[in-house]
Amino acid sequence: MGFTRHATDLYISEKIGQVTKCGATPVGMEFPALTAWVSAFGLCVILQDHPPAQNRQFALQFIRRVEMACAEYSRASEYLADLIAGGSGRWSPYFRALYHFEAAISQLYLAYDGARKKIANDYFASGDGSDLDRLNKIYNASKHQIATAEQTLWITNDGVCAEDASISFAELEELLRSCAHIANRITNQSDEPHGA
Repeated sequence: MGFTRHATDLYISEKIGQVTKCGATPVGMEFPALTAWVSAFGLCVILQDHPPAQNRQFALQFIRRVEMACAEYSRASEYLADLIAGGSGRWSPYFRALYHFEAAISQLYLAYDGARKKIANDYFASGDGSDLDRLNKIYNASKHQIATAEQTLWITNDGVCAEDASISFAELEELLRSCAHIANRITNQSDEPHGA
Protein backbone atom coordinates (compact mmCIF):
# COMPACT_ATOMS: atom_id res chain seq x y z
CA MET A 1 0.00 0.00 0.00
CA GLY A 2 1.43 3.36 -1.05
CA PHE A 3 1.18 6.63 0.80
CA THR A 4 -0.27 9.83 -0.54
CA ARG A 5 1.81 12.96 -0.97
CA HIS A 6 -0.39 14.57 1.69
CA ALA A 7 0.54 11.87 4.22
CA THR A 8 4.22 12.21 3.37
CA ASP A 9 4.02 16.01 3.65
CA LEU A 10 2.18 15.81 6.96
CA TYR A 11 4.15 13.08 8.72
CA ILE A 12 7.60 12.98 7.12
CA SER A 13 8.50 16.22 5.32
CA GLU A 14 6.92 18.66 2.88
CA LYS A 15 10.30 19.00 1.19
CA ILE A 16 10.10 15.50 -0.34
CA GLY A 17 7.03 16.18 -2.44
CA GLN A 18 8.52 19.42 -3.73
CA VAL A 19 11.22 17.50 -5.61
CA THR A 20 9.76 16.84 -9.04
CA LYS A 21 12.84 16.36 -11.21
CA CYS A 22 16.34 14.97 -11.00
CA GLY A 23 18.70 17.85 -11.66
CA ALA A 24 21.87 15.97 -10.69
CA THR A 25 24.06 14.16 -13.22
CA PRO A 26 26.52 11.38 -12.36
CA VAL A 27 29.78 13.30 -12.87
CA GLY A 28 31.91 10.21 -12.24
CA MET A 29 30.97 8.81 -15.64
CA GLU A 30 32.96 11.65 -17.24
CA PHE A 31 36.16 10.29 -15.69
CA PRO A 32 36.66 6.66 -16.75
CA ALA A 33 39.88 6.35 -14.71
CA LEU A 34 38.14 7.44 -11.49
CA THR A 35 37.94 3.98 -9.93
CA ALA A 36 41.63 3.39 -10.70
CA TRP A 37 42.99 6.67 -9.32
CA VAL A 38 44.33 5.20 -6.08
CA SER A 39 45.95 2.27 -7.91
CA ALA A 40 47.35 4.59 -10.58
CA PHE A 41 48.72 6.82 -7.84
CA GLY A 42 50.58 3.85 -6.35
CA LEU A 43 52.05 2.99 -9.73
CA CYS A 44 53.15 6.59 -10.28
CA VAL A 45 54.93 6.55 -6.94
CA ILE A 46 56.59 3.16 -7.51
CA LEU A 47 57.48 3.47 -11.18
CA GLN A 48 57.95 7.21 -11.69
CA ASP A 49 58.79 8.52 -8.20
CA HIS A 50 55.90 10.98 -8.73
CA PRO A 51 54.68 13.04 -6.92
CA PRO A 52 57.65 14.05 -4.76
CA ALA A 53 57.84 12.35 -1.38
CA GLN A 54 56.88 15.49 0.55
CA ASN A 55 53.55 15.70 -1.34
CA ARG A 56 52.57 12.03 -1.51
CA GLN A 57 50.42 11.73 1.59
CA PHE A 58 48.52 14.91 0.74
CA ALA A 59 48.07 13.81 -2.89
CA LEU A 60 46.78 10.39 -1.85
CA GLN A 61 44.32 11.93 0.61
CA PHE A 62 43.13 14.40 -2.04
CA ILE A 63 42.67 11.67 -4.67
CA ARG A 64 40.72 9.33 -2.39
CA ARG A 65 38.44 12.14 -1.22
CA VAL A 66 37.71 13.28 -4.76
CA GLU A 67 37.12 9.71 -5.93
CA MET A 68 34.61 9.14 -3.14
CA ALA A 69 32.95 12.54 -3.64
CA CYS A 70 32.32 11.66 -7.30
CA ALA A 71 31.12 8.16 -6.43
CA GLU A 72 28.77 9.43 -3.70
CA TYR A 73 27.40 12.15 -5.96
CA SER A 74 26.69 9.60 -8.70
CA ARG A 75 24.93 7.34 -6.21
CA ALA A 76 22.87 10.29 -4.95
CA SER A 77 21.76 11.13 -8.48
CA GLU A 78 20.66 7.50 -8.97
CA TYR A 79 18.49 7.59 -5.84
CA LEU A 80 17.08 10.97 -6.81
CA ALA A 81 16.15 9.60 -10.25
CA ASP A 82 14.52 6.61 -8.51
CA LEU A 83 12.51 8.96 -6.30
CA ILE A 84 11.19 10.83 -9.33
CA ALA A 85 10.46 7.69 -11.34
CA GLY A 86 8.58 6.06 -8.46
CA GLY A 87 5.97 8.77 -7.99
CA SER A 88 4.79 10.61 -4.89
CA GLY A 89 4.28 9.15 -1.44
CA ARG A 90 7.78 7.62 -1.19
CA TRP A 91 10.50 8.91 1.09
CA SER A 92 13.22 6.25 1.36
CA PRO A 93 14.85 7.13 -2.00
CA TYR A 94 14.82 10.80 -0.97
CA PHE A 95 16.69 10.14 2.27
CA ARG A 96 19.10 7.77 0.52
CA ALA A 97 19.84 10.50 -2.03
CA LEU A 98 20.22 13.06 0.76
CA TYR A 99 22.71 10.82 2.58
CA HIS A 100 24.83 10.38 -0.54
CA PHE A 101 24.71 14.13 -1.31
CA GLU A 102 25.86 14.82 2.27
CA ALA A 103 28.71 12.32 1.87
CA ALA A 104 29.72 13.84 -1.49
CA ILE A 105 29.63 17.36 -0.05
CA SER A 106 31.68 16.29 2.95
CA GLN A 107 34.40 14.60 0.89
CA LEU A 108 34.47 17.43 -1.64
CA TYR A 109 34.75 20.09 1.05
CA LEU A 110 37.50 18.12 2.84
CA ALA A 111 39.43 17.82 -0.45
CA TYR A 112 39.29 21.61 -0.91
CA ASP A 113 40.06 22.25 2.75
CA GLY A 114 43.09 19.96 2.62
CA ALA A 115 44.34 21.77 -0.49
CA ARG A 116 43.77 25.11 1.22
CA LYS A 117 45.89 24.04 4.19
CA LYS A 118 48.61 22.43 2.04
CA ILE A 119 49.18 25.42 -0.22
CA ALA A 120 48.17 28.10 2.32
CA ASN A 121 45.61 29.63 -0.01
CA ASP A 122 42.13 30.59 1.14
CA TYR A 123 39.80 29.87 -1.74
CA PHE A 124 36.97 31.88 -0.20
CA ALA A 125 36.17 34.24 2.64
CA SER A 126 33.39 33.37 5.04
CA GLY A 127 30.23 35.12 3.93
CA ASP A 128 31.46 36.00 0.42
CA GLY A 129 28.63 34.00 -1.17
CA SER A 130 30.94 32.01 -3.45
CA ASP A 131 30.18 28.41 -4.28
CA LEU A 132 32.95 27.27 -1.87
CA ASP A 133 31.57 29.48 0.91
CA ARG A 134 28.13 27.93 0.44
CA LEU A 135 29.66 24.42 0.22
CA ASN A 136 31.34 25.13 3.57
CA LYS A 137 28.07 26.29 5.14
CA ILE A 138 26.22 23.21 3.93
CA TYR A 139 29.05 20.95 5.14
CA ASN A 140 28.93 22.62 8.56
CA ALA A 141 25.14 22.37 8.77
CA SER A 142 25.33 18.67 7.94
CA LYS A 143 28.06 18.09 10.50
CA HIS A 144 26.88 20.28 13.40
CA GLN A 145 23.25 21.31 13.12
CA ILE A 146 20.55 19.32 14.91
CA ALA A 147 17.19 18.92 13.20
CA THR A 148 14.35 20.63 15.03
CA ALA A 149 11.23 21.51 13.06
CA GLU A 150 12.65 20.42 9.69
CA GLN A 151 15.65 18.71 8.10
CA THR A 152 19.04 20.37 8.47
CA LEU A 153 19.73 19.74 4.78
CA TRP A 154 17.23 19.12 2.03
CA ILE A 155 17.10 18.50 -1.69
CA THR A 156 15.33 20.76 -4.17
CA ASN A 157 14.88 20.46 -7.93
CA ASP A 158 18.00 22.57 -8.35
CA GLY A 159 20.37 21.53 -5.58
CA VAL A 160 20.99 21.02 -1.88
CA CYS A 161 19.96 23.55 0.77
CA ALA A 162 20.59 24.34 4.41
CA GLU A 163 18.99 27.04 6.53
CA ASP A 164 21.48 29.73 5.49
CA ALA A 165 22.89 28.46 2.19
CA SER A 166 22.15 26.54 -0.96
CA ILE A 167 24.28 25.16 -3.74
CA SER A 168 23.02 24.09 -7.13
CA PHE A 169 23.72 20.73 -8.71
CA ALA A 170 25.50 22.57 -11.53
CA GLU A 171 27.82 24.30 -9.03
CA LEU A 172 28.52 21.05 -7.19
CA GLU A 173 29.26 19.30 -10.47
CA GLU A 174 31.72 22.01 -11.53
CA LEU A 175 33.53 21.77 -8.20
CA LEU A 176 33.68 17.99 -8.58
CA ARG A 177 34.99 18.29 -12.15
CA SER A 178 37.70 20.76 -11.09
CA CYS A 179 39.00 18.36 -8.46
CA ALA A 180 38.63 15.35 -10.77
CA HIS A 181 40.79 17.01 -13.43
CA ILE A 182 43.49 17.56 -10.80
CA ALA A 183 43.25 13.92 -9.67
CA ASN A 184 43.62 12.83 -13.30
CA ARG A 185 46.75 14.95 -13.66
CA ILE A 186 48.28 13.64 -10.43
CA THR A 187 47.76 10.06 -11.58
CA ASN A 188 48.82 10.75 -15.19
CA GLN A 189 45.36 9.85 -16.50
CA SER A 190 43.67 11.31 -19.55
CA ASP A 191 40.45 13.30 -19.30
CA GLU A 192 39.36 11.72 -22.59
CA PRO A 193 36.66 9.03 -22.41
CA HIS A 194 37.64 5.52 -23.48
CA GLY A 195 37.38 5.12 -27.24
CA ALA A 196 37.80 8.85 -27.91
